[in-house]
Parts: sequence; C-alpha cells; structure tokens
Amino acid sequence: MAGIYRLGGRRHATRVRRRSTSRSAWATARVDVDLVQRHTVKKWAVGSGIGGRYPASVIDRSDWTGLVAQQRVAAPSDPPVIVLPLQPSPRGGSGTFLAVDNEDREWWVKPLNNAQNERVVVTESIVGAAGRLIGAPVCETAIVHIPKELEGWEFRPGRTLESGFAHASLAVEAAVEDRQLRSRDDDDNRINHVGVLALYDWCWGGDPQWLYSTADENRIFSHDHGWYLPEVGSGWTEQALVHRVDEPHEFNGSTTLLDQGETSRLARRLRSLTRADLCDILCNLPHEWPVTDSELECVGWFLERRAHPVARRLQASIGGF
Repeated sequence: MAGIYRLGGRRHATRVRRRSTSRSAWATARVDVDLVQRHTVKKWAVGSGIGGRYPASVIDRSDWTGLVAQQRVAAPSDPPVIVLPLQPSPRGGSGTFLAVDNEDREWWVKPLNNAQNERVVVTESIVGAAGRLIGAPVCETAIVHIPKELEGWEFRPGRTLESGFAHASLAVEAAVEDRQLRSRDDDDNRINHVGVLALYDWCWGGDPQWLYSTADENRIFSHDHGWYLPEVGSGWTEQALVHRVDEPHEFNGSTTLLDQGETSRLARRLRSLTRADLCDILCNLPHEWPVTDSELECVGWFLERRAHPVARRLQASIGGF
C-alpha cells in the first residue's frame, strides 16, 4: 500500500506491504507457542510481516540461514564512478575525502583501505540503507567505484587510493558536524529527531554524530555510522549480535517536544518491514568487501528480531498511537 511520510520538511513516497490476520489465527498461533510447535508459528509469522503480533523470540537465527548466500550479487550494478578527488576531510579519523562522480555529484568517500578498519565501510552501508528503509533522516549513501586511473592519490598522509568499491555519503550543503542532538525547534527536527532515536536503538548506535545543514534551517542528518552494531567499535561480530539482540539500546537524551505522529509512523514502519526488505539492503554489498554471507544473515536476523521491540520502546518513551 502506498503512503507518504515527511522527512526534513519534504514529502516522500514509500511502499508498505501489510497483511492482516484474524484474532482466531493469532489465538491459534499462541496455542502453538504454548505447545512448543514453533515451526507452525514461524510460517505464520513470516507471512504476517516481522512486526506482527507474534513474539520477537519466535524469530530464530536459523530462519536466515542461506537467505543472503542465495541472493547476494557479486557487485552493485551501475554504481556511481568517482572521477575527481577534491580534498581530504579535515576532520575524523577514518580518512574520508571529498570527490566528484560521473554525474557531477559531490560525495564524501570512505575507501576500503581507510584509516580505521575495512569493516566500517560494511557497517556504514548497512546502517545507511536501514535508515532509508524506515524513513530516518540519514544522508544519501551509495556504494561507489574507484577506477584504476585514481590509484595512488593520497587521501591521507601515507595512504593512497586503491581501485575498487567504496562507501560514499552525498555531501550536505553548508553542513556543520556536531555530537549534540540539538536544534529540535528548527526545520522539521521534532519529526527528524524521532528517526534518529529509532535508528540508534534498532542498529545499536555508537559514536553518534550528526550533520546540521545551515542552508536548510539546521535540518539534521544522521551520518558516520561506522561504529554502529555491537559491540560498539570498528568491528562487530556474530557473537556480539546474538548476545545483544534482545537488549534495549536507547539513546540517552531528551524526548521532549518530539512529534508523536512521526513516532507512530516509525513504529508502524518497523512493524511492517519484511524479511525481503532487509535482504535487499544486505545482498548488494560487494563480495570483495570483508564480510561473509553468514555474517550478513546474522545482521538481517538481528534487525528483524529487534524491529518490533524498538517500535514498542519508541512509543513508550515518546508517545503516539
């Protein structure tokens, strides 16, 4: 079913697929749980969307076995191509650089051989795509290609470009980086801050950083997600994902003046996500990146299992219906 959501004062279309179930079907499912006939519940639950009325604990890690391995592509099709590096970033420890692509768009590019860890490009791509999936205020991101012609360009003292795929974030006009969640009264940030909080809990945020566009009434963008997913740091693991999957991870900040309508929309979106939605954002990561199919399947399971509890926590802390 088509719908409209607001992000930063703009209207965006999103497609949400819903499937309802009767009270009797749910009652049957509950009886099945009581009888430990979990396989029946799983089949019913998958058809109902991951945020249906069934318990999150019904979603087992084994439900994701083989899903990414069967669908993952070798490389993204028709990615933006970096044609001109402009300047290294004056801030941050990863060694991003500003560059122009083949369509004359400016991106902040984080190459695989960045100064932090190869793994952060994987995390950045997953969390950025997850944010777009729920309509959170994230920067536009892409997997870009660095051609051989640019090899050798020094993006950080002692570090030079290598050809291959990299993570990139579209440059925000007149952006100011801040680690404070502020300017709630500016632009539509009472709406946008809700998405920031939802994404932080859902994807196990770490080292939070935001951009504020001074050219757009301090509109907020969540960015630089390299330290998201547990444990917080540059390298998450399957073991940590399993260990933390059912734990809350809410951002420690004020929830006053936040938009309850947006809270309700985000909660509905989290509950309506499908397994196919999550597969789509995981199966496009290049095979040359340092992440296995099994690890990506564990991330998919982690996000699926957390979606409903995050929606519930979001509404409990902010309100909404």
